[in-house]
Amino acid sequence: TVNTNLTGMMNTCATVLPYMDRQQMGKGGIIVNVTSVIGLDPSPVFCAYSASKFGVIGFTRSLSDPLYYNQNGVAVIAICCGPTKLFVDQKLTAFLSYGQCFADRLRTAPCQSTAICAKNIVKAIECSRNG
Repeated sequence: TVNTNLTGMMNTCATVLPYMDRQQMGKGGIIVNVTSVIGLDPSPVFCAYSASKFGVIGFTRSLSDPLYYNQNGVAVIAICCGPTKLFVDQKLTAFLSYGQCFADRLRTAPCQSTAICAKNIVKAIECSRNG
């Protein structure tokens, strides 16, 4: 979970930044890190997932600091998506077994379609500023 959600995102940012950095070969731009509302508040059921998403938010906030943005012209934002139908339809496994009853109840929770989520991501990109 941490390798995919956090380390993979950090490696991707490190790889693309030189191509975007105005002081190197780039023209600036925007990096969009897709994360989750579970990264905003602790999740006692999905502990590792929550920790990885907290990490994405912390990394994004750090990389969007004016210290970098004023130099490289690359805006960085995090999109904190809520639950989607695709997510809740998967087999959700709680970090500890006694949280599984809560994970199973998520199947009936209100959620958005992936199409609506994607439309909102595009809107956030169009309206966004650094940070």
